[in-house]
Parts: sequence; structure tokens; C-alpha cells
Amino acid sequence: MSTEETCEAHVWASVGVVNRDGTVCKIWECENCPVWAAEPFDDAVERAWEDTWLSER
Repeated sequence: MSTEETCEAHVWASVGVVNRDGTVCKIWECENCPVWAAEPFDDAVERAWEDTWLSER
């Protein structure tokens, strides 16, 4: 598939996290074509870092 073509049924993979203009987003990329999307994180379900077991490591 060339870089100009896109597929009809995307196969999404999470490839990273970025800060776009102050908004934290998860980056999703199609495994079969060059299409990608930025999904903003939902502030309503954010958990404070101190409240996670990871913060104790």
C-alpha cells in the first residue's frame, strides 16, 4: 500500500502519548495504512499519581 492509500477497516494500535497545546493525547496509528488519530485523555476519569500503586515503586 502506498503512502497515499488508506484502508477501509483500520487496525488501530496505540503508539504513544503526546502533549498537544496543553492537552494530553494518546496517539493511535493504523497498522495497515498511514492514518493516525490523537485521542484526548478524559479529565473526568483521571486518578492522582499518588493514588496509584505505581507511585510507591
